Amino acid sequence: MNMAARRAHEPRLTIEEFLRLPEEDAYRLELVRGQVVREPRPGSRHGEVLIVLGAALYQYVSSHRLGRVMGDTGHVLSRAEATVRGPDLSFVSAQRIAPGPLPLSLFEGAPDLAVEILSPSNREGEIRGKVADYLAAGGRLVWVVDPIRRRVTVHEPGKQATLLLASDVLDGGPVLPGFRLPLGELFAHGR
Repeated sequence: MNMAARRAHEPRLTIEEFLRLPEEDAYRLELVRGQVVREPRPGSRHGEVLIVLGAALYQYVSSHRLGRVMGDTGHVLSRAEATVRGPDLSFVSAQRIAPGPLPLSLFEGAPDLAVEILSPSNREGEIRGKVADYLAAGGRLVWVVDPIRRRVTVHEPGKQATLLLASDVLDGGPVLPGFRLPLGELFAHGR
């Protein structure tokens, strides 16, 4: 039985039921239209790219007081369709966050910026689905980072995706005005 057929027979969960699932150390979990999706834990190159990009984003966002940067945080993209996605990194603008500490549970709503860092286990269709979910839920920018091919694909609502190579500069566009990171710096250790 193929993966789609297996998923069709699995029970659909609400977000509250999803939150009560036990943690699985070997997997990261997301909820997509009521069905649990398991992904293997990412590898070390993924982790290095995540920390380099996360540090650059955190430094820029905090120094300009633009909002909050989060890592591996569940975002409720739809309660009606019971969808929770967990981008590797996310940014939410200050206008959308109440003052004080962030909630202990899932973040309600799409991030302004979602960052997905590819791992060898990722499939193209899965990534397209994640990008579509972020944008449909109100996300304004999605970066799909490919550490192996040393490139980033930039997605914005209503626009053609833009492919950036290691010789290009990643910028935050209207979501993070003034943010710039040469991709050569991001991928410096991945050779």
